[in-house]
Amino acid sequence: MSQIDQFLNSLKRALKAKNVLYRDLAKPLGLSESSVKRILSNKSLSLERLEEICRVADISFSEVVKSANLEEANQAVTLSDEQEKALAENARLLHYFMMLQEGKTPQKIERDYQIASSESKKYLFQLDRLNLIELHPRDKVKFKRQGFLRFRRDGPVGKALFDQTKTSYLSYDFRPEDYIRFSFLKISPPALAKYKAKLERILLEMQEESRFEGEHNVPVQDTGVLLSFRPWQYSYMGAIKKKDGKED
Repeated sequence: MSQIDQFLNSLKRALKAKNVLYRDLAKPLGLSESSVKRILSNKSLSLERLEEICRVADISFSEVVKSANLEEANQAVTLSDEQEKALAENARLLHYFMMLQEGKTPQKIERDYQIASSESKKYLFQLDRLNLIELHPRDKVKFKRQGFLRFRRDGPVGKALFDQTKTSYLSYDFRPEDYIRFSFLKISPPALAKYKAKLERILLEMQEESRFEGEHNVPVQDTGVLLSFRPWQYSYMGAIKKKDGKED
């Protein structure tokens, strides 16, 4: 996706979030509704026109740019079954690969963790053979694909991590300084779709913050973030049955 595509997508999301319709922009811009729609589909529109649209919609131009850059930085990278299978079968290889993903160099991993240089080199060669990295002289590493790594839910690693999340993460006794909220709602599918998109944006922002802190040696702690919703109700809510044909 080109940068102008990312910017236009970011602008359209911002307009939608503020419930600004094309017809709301048309009159202040001195255009017809169809002209506004055409402009927002035109990849050659001017910077002045973009700034004018943001001004009329009361949207921060810089925030739209930031959101577009965030989308580019967080393009999801998924792995093949063969790649995931190799990682899932060797926890040390998976951990090593994830540390490389975090920006750690092989030299830093060898210096700070309990791993011999020979084992480190073995993993580098294996990751190179799996086409996950390009290994250069002096153990310089370049990733084949740039972006935020996302394991597929139905993939070998994704399944293992999700099983651990179900059995370990929620069984934890959350402390006051931790964060957990749960709410039971009656809400429509379109509204759920809207909030799912918002949660995805929040997660992308957190991932970008994590990447920034890793690159600038900010002291951090390992943190699990779980975002979830599904059709569900408390068991007591079935105690009194509805009459046939009655809806909420």
